[in-house]
Amino acid sequence: MKTLIVPTDFSPVSLNAANYAADMAHAIGADLILLHVIQIPVSVAEMPLSEMTYEEMIRQAEKEIQNLKDKLAWRTSGKINITADVSAGSIGFQLQELCKRKKPFAVVMGTQGAGAVERFFIGSNTLTAVHTIPYPVLVVPEQAVFKEIKKIAWACDLKDADEPFPLDNLKELMSIFNASLDILNVESGGHKMTKDSATQSVSLQNLLAGFHPRFHFISEESVEDGINKFTEENLPDLLLVIPKKHGFFESLFRRSQSKKIVLHPHTPVMTIHE
Repeated sequence: MKTLIVPTDFSPVSLNAANYAADMAHAIGADLILLHVIQIPVSVAEMPLSEMTYEEMIRQAEKEIQNLKDKLAWRTSGKINITADVSAGSIGFQLQELCKRKKPFAVVMGTQGAGAVERFFIGSNTLTAVHTIPYPVLVVPEQAVFKEIKKIAWACDLKDADEPFPLDNLKELMSIFNASLDILNVESGGHKMTKDSATQSVSLQNLLAGFHPRFHFISEESVEDGINKFTEENLPDLLLVIPKKHGFFESLFRRSQSKKIVLHPHTPVMTIHE
């Protein structure tokens, strides 16, 4: 059984991500796990925390997450299995531990807001989080509503296509949604398609022959401009990127404009690890 994990701080954007995840779970027959982490101050001096205060925080969190669970059960007509987890500590650690136990199909999260989840994923720790969690992470735009995923766009650097990439995961994703696949290669600085890119496109065409991928070679001043232009014109239902320690995905986080593509997208973005 596939599982979706949704970290939530009960902010509007995280609640929207929970709605999106519930609708996706309903569509693909997956279980849903809601996670709320009460962050304990590193230093007691920062915020004295009595036992009564801590217990009240737990009770309040359990009440809120049960309320969310009930709403999602109503939203999906009780047709998906929903569980809730309230814990205390570091959200990064707790999420990683939950992923180790449940091996999720994806971790689903929102992009805006100023809550604990958002602080963990957005900003200086974003790249670390994506690399640390060895499961797909689905970033849901603030106002996104789940709809049938029929068009997937994979933004990649074809010069790196001979390196290992999660072929089985990609094929599973394509099969689950029965979606079309557009492979997008952007040459920055206005450069034209290179010989290496052309060669690797043939290799990928053979590896993914059963899915009939379409290749798009775009020349723009920046990679982010090329991706934005493609998504605006072609309206994919999901933008896919594959993190690498040194490569295309990491470069998306080096400039503020690039961060908007993955962290403040108009299209849901999913990362899949090698």
